[in-house]
Amino acid sequence: MGSGGGGARPGVVGLRYVLLLVCCTGAALFVAHAFRLGVAATAVIPVLLGLGPIYLGWAAFRHDRAEAADVLTPQSAAAALAAAVRQQWEAEAEIRRLNDPYPLPVAWRPADADLVEDWSLLCSTARAWPGGPPADPAYWPTAADGLAGHDGQIGDVYASRTPTRRLVVLGEPGAGKTMLLIRLLLDLIERRSADDPVPVLFTLATWNPALRTLHQWMADQLRQSYPGLITSAPADPVTQQDQDLAQALLDGRWILLILDGFDELPPALRTLALDAVNRSLPLKQPVVLSSRAAEYREALRQPGQAVCLNGAAGIELLPLPPEQAASYLRRTAGESLTGSGGRWRPVEDQLGTSSPLGRALGTPLGLFLARAIYNPHPAVAVGSPPDPADLCAADRFPARQDIDRHLLGGFVNAAYGPDAPQAHRALALIARHLEDNCGGSPDIAWWELRNVLPPQRIARTVAASLAGTIFVVCTLAAFMTASLSLGLWGDVLYCVAEGISFGLVTGLTLAGSDRRLVAVAYAVAAGTQDLILRVPAWAVVDVVAAGATIWWGYPVLGRAAARLRHAGPVRSLALGLLGALVGGAISGALSFVLPTGSPLPAESFALGLRDGIVTGLFLGLAYAARIGLEAPSTSPGGRLVWKWSWPGFLAALLLGGMVTLMAVVAGQATPPSPFDDSPYGAWSAVVLAGLVVALVVGLASAVGFGLAVLRPELATVVGPRTVLARDRAVSVAMALSTGGIFMVIFGLSCELVQVTAGGGIGSTSFSLLCGLIGAVLGGLHRTSFVSFMVTQRHLARRYAFPPDAMAFLEDAHLRRGVLRQVGPVYQFRHIELQRHLAEQSLTVSGLTG
Repeated sequence: MGSGGGGARPGVVGLRYVLLLVCCTGAALFVAHAFRLGVAATAVIPVLLGLGPIYLGWAAFRHDRAEAADVLTPQSAAAALAAAVRQQWEAEAEIRRLNDPYPLPVAWRPADADLVEDWSLLCSTARAWPGGPPADPAYWPTAADGLAGHDGQIGDVYASRTPTRRLVVLGEPGAGKTMLLIRLLLDLIERRSADDPVPVLFTLATWNPALRTLHQWMADQLRQSYPGLITSAPADPVTQQDQDLAQALLDGRWILLILDGFDELPPALRTLALDAVNRSLPLKQPVVLSSRAAEYREALRQPGQAVCLNGAAGIELLPLPPEQAASYLRRTAGESLTGSGGRWRPVEDQLGTSSPLGRALGTPLGLFLARAIYNPHPAVAVGSPPDPADLCAADRFPARQDIDRHLLGGFVNAAYGPDAPQAHRALALIARHLEDNCGGSPDIAWWELRNVLPPQRIARTVAASLAGTIFVVCTLAAFMTASLSLGLWGDVLYCVAEGISFGLVTGLTLAGSDRRLVAVAYAVAAGTQDLILRVPAWAVVDVVAAGATIWWGYPVLGRAAARLRHAGPVRSLALGLLGALVGGAISGALSFVLPTGSPLPAESFALGLRDGIVTGLFLGLAYAARIGLEAPSTSPGGRLVWKWSWPGFLAALLLGGMVTLMAVVAGQATPPSPFDDSPYGAWSAVVLAGLVVALVVGLASAVGFGLAVLRPELATVVGPRTVLARDRAVSVAMALSTGGIFMVIFGLSCELVQVTAGGGIGSTSFSLLCGLIGAVLGGLHRTSFVSFMVTQRHLARRYAFPPDAMAFLEDAHLRRGVLRQVGPVYQFRHIELQRHLAEQSLTVSGLTG
């Protein structure tokens, strides 16, 4: 479906919709009158089926026009982004309880001199910059020692005391680096003027500098976390190329980069990443980078690759003073109210020492975990809290790693209480998914959870569901419309066989089955129908024709799909047309050559051509749906936009013309011709009917395939549930729209073939079946809702995962504090928690069920 955009004026588009509706009605009435058919079946049903897609297209267009009126410039976009960033991190600080009961104290000293630039060189470099230094030199300290500070001073240290406004923040695991970066970000937001860049925090763990440049990766991160930035911006002033707001903000240096988690990159990529940052960012562009000290030092000292962050000063976080750590533990235990702070006295004796416990609780992370386990929040506390003196047992915890593992594991148990076993299993499965399928990325994106399942699981589930639905619909429709005289059970068996044949083609094709299996299964089903009708001669023809259509049709459709991979959903029309040509040619030729028991070979040819066209058309659509399942959307959808689709119009026009030509051939080969009784004359009737049908399906296709899906259009930060809700709405709308359009297009096309060659499945039944496949194609197009629902159901049934995955993730974030939210994705509260859970001895890796 075409790209969205403004396009035509509303009056012109409205005229097109009216024209489409009139043409649909006129075509149906003309065909009914020309061929003396029932008006209700031929006119009313296609018109009613087309009303829903027409309305959806018009509503999407009006929505697009309303939003296009509000065009953001980079400066106004920066202001909107600043508000979104503030909202995001203030909410996250509250959920993480960073200020409950008060912010943990954090202090720092200057980083070691061998990790940063010489101080005098930094000062001279900043003074020599064109336009002058970024800050008043009067506030610069005379030496790097002046960077030392604590808590809320971080904003002043960065904005006023750092000459180049390039800073490296170092610290041990759990020392509070991310917490300090959030403080810095919020401080800079408060200081920001209208012309200042917007501080944005990026998690480096998702970047592979060997594959993506820094600007490419950051642009993708901005689009994901703040989808409003996908909006078009003024063209690049140098290259005159189109760009979106994310790229425009980066190119215009409206983003102040805060790069968190350098140490979370694979060791082999760290030096490469530092070099990429230096090459991508001009020396005058401010940046903040955080890392563990040991990993940063190692990256700087690679043999023959000495590199550091150009023009950067540095600070290193200090361990928590023992008296501040003890005060925090007693305060959160309610000492001032209940006097229970004395429980911590055995632990306090080891704070500030080199013992495993003293080192583990010397960081904000360790202190937070101990508080969560031994001073549980009232909302999750069950019974009496455990005794923190247990942490002093040297036989249980001989090394710091033992304390760390105990705290990380106990945190999940404390957060979930009696529900901990199921929650632990679910979180371990997610952590293993991140390590195995996402390269250790911290981002828990609900639309990527499908990678937990084997590759074919979703395709097979959708295929089985659609095949079952088509079997039921086709069987009931055939039973209600077929004029048989085989007796009650004979009629039932025939209708069931017809449902099985169409269901088999759909299910096996969508499931990616081998063409030999599909050919044999469909040939047996087709032959069974003829045997039920007691026409054994036709059974032989249909068995050979069905098998040959599948056998030769698959490779032809596969090559066509590869060549049309950039054609979008219009490809489904092309594959349907190609399938009709292949099926009609094979079945018509075999019906003419092989004995069918008919005295007139031309009549056999017409009947074979009719059946081949229907079978091939359906096979082409099923193959298009298979391609959609094999290449699922990599991101969720957000909204529908509309633009007149010329490729869709021309493709459907061609489809209508080819079907008309086949109808002429089939009609002339069937004596007496069904055109003979037409008041307009045989040739004029069929040509006029074909032209009208071609025009109608072309207009319907231009409307239906003009719908496009864009990502969420928010000027503020989005949450995972919001993204899921919008993706679900778009998926349903696209399913209804595409299904309805397919009903109109293929229902009318099939009607021409049926009235000329006689008999067959019936246009109403066939349009319903095509509508079901169209619904699958539409529901999968650039949306992830279907795959997420299949994944959720499978995990709940097979791995005892919570049945509502989104509710579980939301609860883990808002109530339990196990996850944090970064835009539309969740992350574990700390990367160490993710790695600890991923290492758990649970059978959650290598899922094969």
